[in-house]
Amino acid sequence: MYIVVNMISVPEAQRQAVIEGFKQALPSMKRFNGFLGMEVWTAEDGSMQAISRWDSKEAMEEYLQNDLFKQHHSGVSSQRMNVAQPAHYTAEVLS
Repeated sequence: MYIVVNMISVPEAQRQAVIEGFKQALPSMKRFNGFLGMEVWTAEDGSMQAISRWDSKEAMEEYLQNDLFKQHHSGVSSQRMNVAQPAHYTAEVLS
């Protein structure tokens, strides 16, 4: 499994809009072979993480090369977000 973690900094008033944006993008992401799922975490301090899970790095890179990725990251909410360089992990699910 390949996991990408995006650290997101967004004003408090925009957090729910960011979550809704991810929800709207999800159906089209599910069309990509190798996409396993996505979670958005909000910490008590208000920081957010978007975690996407893929079968492989290649599956995730296919999404990054697709025009759909550009569409998902071009809205007003995207312009107000500060997204750090994502962390990438290879994971093995044990249970």
